[in-house]
Amino acid sequence: MTLQPMTILVLCTGNSCRSIIGEALINALGQGRFRGLSAGSHPTGQVNPGALAVLARHGITPANPASKSMDDLADEEIDLIITVCDSAAGEACPVWLGDVPKLHWGLPDPAHAQGTDEEIAAAFEATYQQLEQRLQALFAVSLDELNENGLVACGEKIHRELGGH
Repeated sequence: MTLQPMTILVLCTGNSCRSIIGEALINALGQGRFRGLSAGSHPTGQVNPGALAVLARHGITPANPASKSMDDLADEEIDLIITVCDSAAGEACPVWLGDVPKLHWGLPDPAHAQGTDEEIAAAFEATYQQLEQRLQALFAVSLDELNENGLVACGEKIHRELGGH
């Protein structure tokens, strides 16, 4: 695939935590080769403060983070979609109807974390680390040599190797 920069849309249900972190990481780590966007099938309407806090702890300041609907991005040219909903927890993943390669990297939603402030912060940190590891591995691949099926297979392999379900 020779699309530069490649636009990656991170989808989840509420677009308040995982997808916001994913979008910010793509934009921060993508070195101009990747452009991150995020949206949700049922957006909460606000970004979870825990997501912004974990990004700040890692020196990432997202540009205008907002919880938005997939409908808000209908006119965007998307090259890859990554869903991050946790189907293992019975969470329904959003469905993007366009003909775009899709990856599923299911991650627990830190918005549902309970406990002390430290335990909740640790849940956000775990989400950050999982997304960062997967994205760094994806960014290390020579995407110019992959067709859409190869891109999806590569992303699925990265997720499996890094302990995803």
